[in-house]
Amino acid sequence: MKLLAETILEFTKGIEESSHPEDRKLASEYLSALAPLMAKSVIAEDIFNDLSAIERLFGNTWLLDQQPFETAFKKWREFKKQYEKMTLSAMTVNERLVALGLSDAFEEACLKKNENRIREILKAVLVDEESVSSIVSKYL
Repeated sequence: MKLLAETILEFTKGIEESSHPEDRKLASEYLSALAPLMAKSVIAEDIFNDLSAIERLFGNTWLLDQQPFETAFKKWREFKKQYEKMTLSAMTVNERLVALGLSDAFEEACLKKNENRIREILKAVLVDEESVSSIVSKYL
């Protein structure tokens, strides 16, 4: 959760450094979206499903000058990667596929015996290479 807190602090710092009022307003909206995640994480609630909403917010808005916020986005990416890895590591492969909304795509790839797509999906749900090879061999 330290990386999430650092993300929030870096957005706050970016707001102070930004010379664009529009960017300061948008970054304030980012902080408003991140606050519930921080609160949930402090009380040990799962925030895995909330990550995609933040990603959509970041991906569908544009800052005029991203430079004051680069460190905040870097911290967010580190946090997201770390949190997903931690959360997914406690799940079975099937649970991971469902959690990331990839179960239908995986089934389709298996039915079509599309080895490249099967591997791609398994890697997306953080399955190690040895397990990927084992799973692929079962479906081909």
